Amino acid sequence: MEAVNLLPLYARPRHRWVTAGKDISSRRVLTAGGAAACVAVLGLGAGYVHERSVVNDRRAELADVQAQVAAADAKAAPLRAAQAAAAARIATAGTISGSRIAWENVLSDLSRVLPSEVYLQSLQAASPTPFGVPSTPTTAPVATGPTAFTATGIASSQVKVALVLDRLALLPWLSNVTLQSFTRGGATAGAGTSGTSDTSTSLTAGDTFSISANFHPTGGAK
Repeated sequence: MEAVNLLPLYARPRHRWVTAGKDISSRRVLTAGGAAACVAVLGLGAGYVHERSVVNDRRAELADVQAQVAAADAKAAPLRAAQAAAAARIATAGTISGSRIAWENVLSDLSRVLPSEVYLQSLQAASPTPFGVPSTPTTAPVATGPTAFTATGIASSQVKVALVLDRLALLPWLSNVTLQSFTRGGATAGAGTSGTSDTSTSLTAGDTFSISANFHPTGGAK
């Protein structure tokens, strides 16, 4: 029976692949392996140094950008403060303007409702909204409600004084109209019978009166 070699051709004796490398010594193998390892280590080291340099460059750029942002923010801080102060002043001015009292309208209303032969000698009315500078830039003046309204005058008769009370009570910016005092006097009228709108006439003597009321400047007169 003929023997059959089951080994593949490259593994059979005397094949060139079987004898390949047998003539290389272990020292040469170690030297080559060490050289390859050194090349790999050098490659890794070079890659690490390169990446570290890139990271340091990025950090330097970030620090430079942060410094620029900080400088710009420092320059913009006074502008922001001035803008906030201006906005607060505008808000305060708007509040004052919206709640201001149109005194010309108040006096015009009084002149229309006063009857003839009645003349005011004094008039006092306070604004419920302070017009001073607020304590802080963001504090706007706030109305404190109705204030006192007082008036003194002279009329030709007691009936005229009663008519004054009735007509003042019709004004939307007055409430709780009350007669504080009344003194009878000699009713002597000057020429004409017009009211306070006519400055050419006046009462030289008559019934004097004093009236008080609550003043609501935003109730009607604008």
